[in-house]
Amino acid sequence: MDWNRFHASASIALLRTLLICINIIFVISGGILFLLGIVLRGQLSTLLDITPEMSSSAPYILIGLGLIIFFIGLFAFWCTVKGHIALLYIYSTVVFLIFVAEVLLAVTVLMKQQTYEDTFKTSLSNVMQQYPNEPMASHVDRLQNVLSCCGVDSYEDWFQTQYGEQLLRVPTSCCKKSLNHTCSNANLRKEYLAADINTNGCYATVIAAIKSNYPIFGGIIIAIALFPLVGVILACCLANQMRKQRYEQVA
Repeated sequence: MDWNRFHASASIALLRTLLICINIIFVISGGILFLLGIVLRGQLSTLLDITPEMSSSAPYILIGLGLIIFFIGLFAFWCTVKGHIALLYIYSTVVFLIFVAEVLLAVTVLMKQQTYEDTFKTSLSNVMQQYPNEPMASHVDRLQNVLSCCGVDSYEDWFQTQYGEQLLRVPTSCCKKSLNHTCSNANLRKEYLAADINTNGCYATVIAAIKSNYPIFGGIIIAIALFPLVGVILACCLANQMRKQRYEQVA
């Protein structure tokens, strides 16, 4: 009997230690998601301004999910230290729901990937038609300056806009950064084109930049999604061990 009690106490101590470690990682992962959302909102601000349909989704979902995970992780510390069986089961249920939500979010993003890409392309074309009216002109110029691109698929897209048709030129933001004069119709001749103007389109440049970071984002999301599942298993095992120990003490 003494050996069984010792074994049960040792198991509970081990499970509690492991769960505390998982909770630490859980809290850190919540903070990472929160910071990732803020970074995305800052880095992709131009894309989100151009594509308002997407502005209320990805960054804010990450920020909200990060805060939820962070505070649930703190709540999990209290549950683990106090050792309340009912609270451990509640914690397991909530964390499992978060795991399901993360999986559904990842699946939704993958399924709507082409939709997001098409939306961005259409929105960029529409914004170019409004050039040089503000604030859209600033959004387009910032995008073309940062990514060193011009137009949707190429610089020639500007000649399908009112701005390009009237002035026979592309915006100054299409000029290469090393250029010390303004792009004009003279720079559009073949002998000057490659040297003076970014001829690549912004759509392909943006998509390539996003896809190049897929492994990083995918690794972070998979890691963050797996830890809640491990936490659920450990919390259930700890609750079962504690309930078993109390039953044996009563018996």
